[in-house]
Order: sequence, then structure tokens, then C-alpha cells
Amino acid sequence: MRNGGWGRIGMSDRRGIRLRGTESFEAVASGLFAPLRVTEPDPRGFEAVVDHTVVGPVVVARVRATAGVVTRDSRSITSTDVEWMHFNLHHRGPVMATQADRTTRVRAGELFACDNTRPYRLVGADRIDMTVVCVPRASLGGYASPISRRTARPVPTAGCIGALLGHALSATDEDLPRRGAAGTHLADALTALLLAAFADTSPEQVPVGSDLVDRIRAYVLAHLGDPRLSAEQVARRHHISVRHLHTLFKGCDLTFAAWVRHERLLRIRRDLLDPASAHVSTAAIAARWGVLDPKHLGRALKREFGENVAELRRG
Repeated sequence: MRNGGWGRIGMSDRRGIRLRGTESFEAVASGLFAPLRVTEPDPRGFEAVVDHTVVGPVVVARVRATAGVVTRDSRSITSTDVEWMHFNLHHRGPVMATQADRTTRVRAGELFACDNTRPYRLVGADRIDMTVVCVPRASLGGYASPISRRTARPVPTAGCIGALLGHALSATDEDLPRRGAAGTHLADALTALLLAAFADTSPEQVPVGSDLVDRIRAYVLAHLGDPRLSAEQVARRHHISVRHLHTLFKGCDLTFAAWVRHERLLRIRRDLLDPASAHVSTAAIAARWGVLDPKHLGRALKREFGENVAELRRG
């Protein structure tokens, strides 16, 4: 089944879909995530329960299944597929994740990504339970490529960011607004938490000072609309030197300045796409997020997301 089938045509929230056999699960999973194949080693048959919800452009699915193998190979990938980054928060059961030349055993409590534009393989040797968050690659901007190079590598979710992410994912089961401007804002918040989980953790280690980086990121995100926001101001606010600030971000995928620019552009893009902001000028939207000189905004958006101001407002 091609993407655009069961899961993408008029997709609505579904609870407790009980599936028997790999064929039915393959159809549902292909519709939700991307075209893929499912096989099972248990001759007694494959069973799964799938819950999913749509939050703006993001799809969140909870999958509980018996042992099986999920494969997205070159035959499954077409130019018409939606380009997703799949973030998988693993709750229970042993899973082996493979993409590119990386194969990793993922444990409960770890997060890993899969890029659906390239082949990958997930092997569950026993009953598994995981939450899969599908984020459009365009929503990740400059983070998409660095994360794509770190797929199938687990990221621990212990600590502040992990707790927030776990709470946010559990809250998607509640009666929250999922569409329109409110849904878009919720999707942005969820995407930001996922990026934060990846930003400060390399595949090999958790960098020293990650708690401080978390606090700095939270502060910056709360003050993006302030045009006075700068490395000097942030360093002063956190009682560190500018040099130390840049050192803290040295092991991250983006430098401090590039990360701030990306976060501002992400919100400007969101507001340009929002019908509720159709009457607001581009300059006013840019100023809302601390960009007072929008002269080069179109080129920056094109470079970051592949669309300029006119294309976004037409969309």
C-alpha cells in the first residue's frame, strides 16, 4: 500500500485497533508511517494493537505487537511517499534497529530515529511496545540532515527533556486541540522536545553541561521574540562567558547562533502558513520573532525549508 492509502486519506484519530496477521498490520502501518513489509517468526501468528492521533502535521502512534520484523527496503520507497522522520520512543521489549551501516539494540526508555527516505529494518524478538512520532522532514529544517546521520542510534531519555517528552506523548491521548492553529502550535512544541532530546546527546555520550544547555534552550525559546536576544545577553543571564556558551553548543548539531536562527525561522514559517495570520504582514510576523530586518528572510526560509515567503503564503 502506498502512502496516501488507509492512513493518509481523511486520517482521523483511532483507538485500540486490534490486528491479526501481518497483512492487516502491514496495511495499517504502511498508511500511518510509510510503505513497508512485515514478517513474523511465530507460526502461531502475529497480533498488534495500534492507537494513533494526528496533531497538526505530526502523527503519533502507540504500537503494541508480538515478535516480528518490519522492513522498509528500496522496493518500498517511491518519489510519491511523504518524507517523514520517525522518532521511536521504546517502552518495552528487545528491538534491533538497522539503517545505513548502523545496527543497534534499543532498550526500554531509549529514543531512536529512522529516516523513511532510506531503507531501514526493525526486529522485535519478543512482545514490543513503542510510541512512533512521524514528523515531516520540512518541519525539522536544518536538523533533518544531522538526525538522518544518527538514525538507528539510541538516545537516552532520562532527565528533564525525557520527562517532558514522555508527558507530552502521553498527553496526546487526552482531549487536546489537534488541528488548526492550536494543533500546529502543539506539533511545534512536540517537535521541539524531540529535537532537544537529540540536540545534546551524541551516539556515544551525554555531554558535560547538558543540564545547563537545557536551561539555556528553555530560556532562549521563551525569549525568541526579543530582538535583543544575543549570545552575550544569554551568557550574562546564565553567569557564564560567551566563549563557554559556544563551547557548550560545540558538540551539538548546530552552533548557538544557527540554532537560534533556525528556531526563529521555524516559527516565522509556521505563522506564514497559519490562515489566522493571512492579514498580518510578513514584516510584522518576522518582528514577532525578533527579526526586525526581513530583507533576507525569503532567502533564509528557502535555504532552511525549501520554500520562500510567497510559496509559504500561497500554501
